[in-house]
Amino acid sequence: MPANADSEKAAPTPDAARIDVWLWAVRLFKTRSLAAEACRKGQVAVNGQRVKPARQVRPGDELSVTKSDLVLTVAVRAVLTRRVGAREVPAYLEDRTPEEARLAAAAARQQSREGVFDRDEGAGRPTKRERREMEDIIAEAEDRQAFLTAMQKATRSRFLLGLLATLLFAHAAPGWAAEPPRRSFEPSAKALTFQISENLSVSAEQLAPENDPATGAMTGLAASGRVIIKAKPNGAADFIVVSCDKATYQADGDVIVLTGWPAVKSGMQILRATAAETFVRVARASGKWEIKGPHKIELSFGKKK
Repeated sequence: MPANADSEKAAPTPDAARIDVWLWAVRLFKTRSLAAEACRKGQVAVNGQRVKPARQVRPGDELSVTKSDLVLTVAVRAVLTRRVGAREVPAYLEDRTPEEARLAAAAARQQSREGVFDRDEGAGRPTKRERREMEDIIAEAEDRQAFLTAMQKATRSRFLLGLLATLLFAHAAPGWAAEPPRRSFEPSAKALTFQISENLSVSAEQLAPENDPATGAMTGLAASGRVIIKAKPNGAADFIVVSCDKATYQADGDVIVLTGWPAVKSGMQILRATAAETFVRVARASGKWEIKGPHKIELSFGKKK
């Protein structure tokens, strides 16, 4: 047998790969240099840790990749060092990005696109910068469509993925934008109410609180369907009211987390979420609250006579 016979055999599949190479190979970036630049800018994390381009990734690693307004969450199914076609991507990558994050990013892109494509009559040709922005938007949409098409062919849930693709690309229709719902701060007629403490109560159409039978302390809470939280922070004269779609209790931190476009009424001030990822935290013991994420502030002076 010739001495170089083994070298002519197919090389074994690697068990690790540089992260910049892998990101380029699975088509998350157009070039390896763009993937490496994203790593250097801190836009790529592996298992929660920001990494440099030379970091090795292995099957099972979970990656967070920030691209413009969207944070992608993907898992490594297999490693590779060559770029593959869109149809092959699902064999190497598992997309775990929450649907809410994609929809919020789509809304942000729509707002950005309106600024790029809306030109006054007679304003002349787009500038070089505007043309580059248009090209980037078009290229991103084409890459995303190719990826969604490949995912459709790799799973039985074609109907659900097709619906997701429709939602993601609906922003191409004129006038589409995610609008926060107008919240009522009064419980619905069929709401159930759970008094957590003297200064904290929750009302919702579906309510499932859990308590420790020995101590009576709350160990869990799941509320949904027009959720209303009333809380009086320690030292405050009045209650604040939070209206949202869902409330859950987190024992780690002893807080209630309110999601689903929450709105907070505090005196004459109303804070309304302007993005799907915005949430409100209310401390169970103190009633102290905070809103995290994009929101706007309104003033309410009551009904005019």
